[in-house]
Amino acid sequence: MPDTGNDIAITAALKSDLQDLAKASRILELNGHGDRIWGHVAMRDPEGRGFWIKRHAISLGEVWDENDFHLFTFEGEKLHGEGRHHSEWPIHSEIFLLRPDINYTCHGHPFYGSIFSAVSDPLHLVRGDTPTPEPRYEGSSLLVVDKKRGKEVAETLGDAMAVFMRNHGVVFCSGSVGGLIKEGTDLETACAQTLAVSGSGLNWSWADADEQSKKATGRTKFSANDPCWEHYCRILARAEAQGDPRLSTGPVENR
Repeated sequence: MPDTGNDIAITAALKSDLQDLAKASRILELNGHGDRIWGHVAMRDPEGRGFWIKRHAISLGEVWDENDFHLFTFEGEKLHGEGRHHSEWPIHSEIFLLRPDINYTCHGHPFYGSIFSAVSDPLHLVRGDTPTPEPRYEGSSLLVVDKKRGKEVAETLGDAMAVFMRNHGVVFCSGSVGGLIKEGTDLETACAQTLAVSGSGLNWSWADADEQSKKATGRTKFSANDPCWEHYCRILARAEAQGDPRLSTGPVENR
């Protein structure tokens, strides 16, 4: 797919949104979602042109600003951005098409989530507020590089906010950028806790569906101005100030 250059004007509001998404990418890197240069976040374009997706060849921790994103139509045409693109863009396009309530998505290969993607048992939570276990896409463990398979993933997601991809990884979503971080960090924590207690040899239990449903009813919907978002940003700022090697100190050359 040829580059189209930078012929799309980025408004101040869009630039701010993309900078928040770049910050969210670096936060996810700190919270176990980094996998070298693979994994990608995306955001629905507020003007209805499609979606913005992280460019290829950089890690989540190296996403710096609005220049590290490409604008794609839902049919896969690149409208804006230079450099290499991720082949699994159909994951994002089909979720956005099927779920108008979702504005942010992430696909990655976190350590515990990837292990759990190979586990056929449902994810029962040590703690948490998900009334039903996350669904599991069984169709294929191969890369999702066409809209047909992307639609299968989106349909498996259904009304949930996260889906396991068998022997592959995870996808998680939200209506807000802060919510995207919460979904991703909560999912990885839940997988780590469940795997730990399941392998401990101890008898353990999980909350029943009624309790989980009541907890989920009061679940916070995170926004960019939420205190939890600000908490994540403070941790990111401290990690950057201390020179965490997973995090870029400036833009990475686009090749």
